[in-house]
Amino acid sequence: MGEVLSIKSILGQEEPEHMNDSMSEVDDDSRPPEKCPHCGKALKYKKFAIGHFTFGSHLEKCDCSGAEAEREREMREKERLQQEEEARKRMKRIEELFRQSRLGLRFREKTFENYKIMPHNKKAFQTTLEYARNFAKYKEKGEGIFITGDYGTGKTHLAAAITNYLLGKYTPVIMGNVTKLLGNIKRTYDDSQYTETEILKELYTVDLLVIDDLGKEKPTAWVEEKLYTVINERYENYRPIVVTSNLELEEIEQRLENCGGAIVSRIIEMCMGVKIKGPDFRKQKLEKGRDV
Repeated sequence: MGEVLSIKSILGQEEPEHMNDSMSEVDDDSRPPEKCPHCGKALKYKKFAIGHFTFGSHLEKCDCSGAEAEREREMREKERLQQEEEARKRMKRIEELFRQSRLGLRFREKTFENYKIMPHNKKAFQTTLEYARNFAKYKEKGEGIFITGDYGTGKTHLAAAITNYLLGKYTPVIMGNVTKLLGNIKRTYDDSQYTETEILKELYTVDLLVIDDLGKEKPTAWVEEKLYTVINERYENYRPIVVTSNLELEEIEQRLENCGGAIVSRIIEMCMGVKIKGPDFRKQKLEKGRDV
């Protein structure tokens, strides 16, 4: 038996022929009992016994409600720490694979806290904040957001705010425009330490994929095919996406001639719509600068 061999290896002894290889617990009389901190019951120290060999002195568990509640808390804390460690490892892996397509420094600073709320964008702000705060609920349903609006209305800021919020909660997110996201795949054709399959797997399985400025990329057949593959894979497995675009869905369908209809159909089914109508923040900033 594996356990017996392991014990023999530790003890450096051979097993006697008459040894019973079934394991049991016996009292460890070399150590005085201790009181349960919850109910005061005297708890004995025990040892594991296999034949004549004993090992592993340990305090017996109390069956009182206080002791059971403490063990339950310890188990939940252990599970929480394990989940956090797994999340950190996943985050590290994603950053290694997508270091060129993750949030740049400018967008790492885009949060809900520093978003400029105005009458025309207040609803969009509230919708995206609620989505981030309740992402677990939306993730279960595979539901995302499609944010549309003119240039400079804050679409990317809101998408980056969702990303930053979730990253702060140890939720893996990949954000980038189509060109950058798919550029990692193209590099595998030349010289890369990762394969196309590995990179696609990350795009397929990451908790949230944020595609910024959809429709701005050059719509080649290869780009459309890969984009559809990624979106469809996530659609089939209830994995959400957040998409920003300055184009309406009809315009995206027309621009992506080969797979536009299928891509738009998936987006409609997967995402709630958020439309921002308002002035271009960048132009307003420039005009204010000229007035100074």
